[in-house]
Amino acid sequence: MTWLRMCHRVALICNICFLIAIALLWIKQPVSPGLASLIIVMGFILSVIMNTLVNIWLLILRIFKKPITGIPPLLIYINGGFLAVQLILLLK
Repeated sequence: MTWLRMCHRVALICNICFLIAIALLWIKQPVSPGLASLIIVMGFILSVIMNTLVNIWLLILRIFKKPITGIPPLLIYINGGFLAVQLILLLK
């Protein structure tokens, strides 16, 4: 379960970069172009991939009725909510 917990934390960091990347759309001049490009890649590309993998992994665990221990339920709901928002924006 430690890999799943680590992946959830990485997905949360990518989700935070997703929020910052959306905020960068309104900022005229980002502070550093290199940092801005890293945040955009992590926010728009890696966060969708990580959220999808983590939520599919959780779905498989729930299908096979294995206990999910070590991951706070709030983190599961936050990552699921971000995945829903990202899929809506992706399919829009």
